[in-house]
Amino acid sequence: MGALSTSLGAATKEVRVLTAPTPNSQRAILQSLRVRFPSLVSESNLGNFDARLSNTPLITLGPVALKTALESDVRGPVISTFTSSQTFRRLVDASTRERGVTGLYADASPLAQLQLIATLFERKVTVGVLISEASSHLERALKQAAQQTGLELLVHHTELSQDPARALNNLSGAQVLLALPDSTLYTPDALRAVLESTYRRGLPVIGFSQATVAAGTLASAYPDIDDIVADLGELLDNINMQANDALPEARFARYWRVIVNDNVARSMGIAITDKVRTLGTHPTGRMG
Repeated sequence: MGALSTSLGAATKEVRVLTAPTPNSQRAILQSLRVRFPSLVSESNLGNFDARLSNTPLITLGPVALKTALESDVRGPVISTFTSSQTFRRLVDASTRERGVTGLYADASPLAQLQLIATLFERKVTVGVLISEASSHLERALKQAAQQTGLELLVHHTELSQDPARALNNLSGAQVLLALPDSTLYTPDALRAVLESTYRRGLPVIGFSQATVAAGTLASAYPDIDDIVADLGELLDNINMQANDALPEARFARYWRVIVNDNVARSMGIAITDKVRTLGTHPTGRMG
């Protein structure tokens, strides 16, 4: 009965969404949101919302919309979605807005990624991680996740000018590389170079998104659109009972799943079990 009341509460709540300047690029997200929130109103221009917006949570889709909301005089809660933890922190830190901001990150938590690695290898392995200043906020969570999953963690802190592919030499004891959602480290060119280097070494790489798996990483934990939308519904119900100055902290999405690059797995001789493929935490009523 609790889950039903939460679902009904989210479905009837008035939801206002600020999209990217080109909302067609977010069509799939908006479709999923409208199924969950029939009363949804979306705009790409913040000025098109009426004065009642000040008392209504504003959902932002992606970093451009979040930046716009943070630079505005919106008084109600701002809830960021589909923005990475790194970008969320950078935008919020640069903003003069002092309160009323929370969000669900677009990337899976370090714990989810290490649970994936533990399930993939079914033994204690050493996980190598490159960390820059931009992703240093993840180090504590990584260390806690390593303890929870029984994995060893080998961390190398990189300088801004350091080539990630060369930095791999500092992770010579690693048996798998976890690539973090860090745009200062893993540009498209840098990720390509890292994948070429790790493939030659026979070092599997766990990515941080569906796109990185398509690019050649072995696998990744990730929240899909419906995962984030389901989580958002629960978050909105909780916010409905809280004052604007008591918003929960921004966090990784509660729901996530796994994607695998089968070609990479075969070429590296890594067997992918059903347990790996079905791993994750799923919204009620959805198993995959």
